[in-house]
Amino acid sequence: MGFSAEIDHIIALKHRGSGEVSNLAFSCSICNGNKGSDIASFTRSNELSRFYNPRTDVWSEHFRLDNFRIEPLTPIGEATEFIFRFNDDDRIEERFVLF
Repeated sequence: MGFSAEIDHIIALKHRGSGEVSNLAFSCSICNGNKGSDIASFTRSNELSRFYNPRTDVWSEHFRLDNFRIEPLTPIGEATEFIFRFNDDDRIEERFVLF
């Protein structure tokens, strides 16, 4: 099981994001691949919500860790968890191995 990482544009260049450090984040390759150039998604209640921004948001306000599952607490957390697929079986296994 590999744990590769890459630099991600938080707001993709095609959505007028910049290459400035303030718009870049260290991301696992799986999350980055799932996100692609998306910047938002719909929640279960059909609300459009932007994704979590690691440069400006506080993780504990949007998520909590529950037995290796990342549980969303807000619409931002829900949209991010859904698109990034945080809780696929293999992702939970990765967290188990890391911790």
